[in-house]
Amino acid sequence: MEMSETVLKASLSAEERSAIAEIEATTNILQLVTRLTGTRFAGIAKFTETEWIVCSAYDPIELGINVGDTLDLETTLCSEFRRDPKVLFLPKISEDGRLCSRPVVKQFAIESYAGAPVFLPDGRLWGALCALDSRAVLFDNPDLAETLTLFARLIGCIFFTNLAGEENGRSNKHSA
Repeated sequence: MEMSETVLKASLSAEERSAIAEIEATTNILQLVTRLTGTRFAGIAKFTETEWIVCSAYDPIELGINVGDTLDLETTLCSEFRRDPKVLFLPKISEDGRLCSRPVVKQFAIESYAGAPVFLPDGRLWGALCALDSRAVLFDNPDLAETLTLFARLIGCIFFTNLAGEENGRSNKHSA
C-alpha cells in the first residue's frame, strides 16, 4: 500500500471506509453478473409501491439506464418478482407475447433479461438484480440461477446494513 493511500484510509471514518467498500463490492458484483450471464448491462433497482429506482448500474454499452433513474414499476420486467419471486430468464423477449410489449423493452431495445429478486434479511422484497442486453443471450449455465440468487442475497445484506444504519442515525437524532 502506498503512503498516500495509507494516509487517505487513516483519514476516513469507519463508516466512510465501509460505504466505499460497499460501492466497490456492488460494482464488482455487477461486472461479474455481466460476465456470467453474457449480457452487457447489469443493475440493481429498488422498488417502491409504484416505482423502479436504479441504485447501481454497470453499463459499458451505454444502454441509457443510469443511477437515479426511475420508471413506473409495472412497466418493467423486474415487476414480475412481485407476482413470482423467483429467478427469471428471458433469452429472447421478442418471442414472449406477454412481456415484449412492456414499455421498458421498447424504450431500451431489450432482447434478453436475467434477473433475481433482492430480499432484505428480514424477508421483505426490496428490489431486483438484473442483467440486460439488446441481443439475444442464451442462459445455459446450469448454476446461473443459484449464482444470481446468491449475489441478490449479498446485495440485500449490503442494503439492509445501510438501512439499519440510517434508522439508527434517525433514532439517535430524535433522542438528542
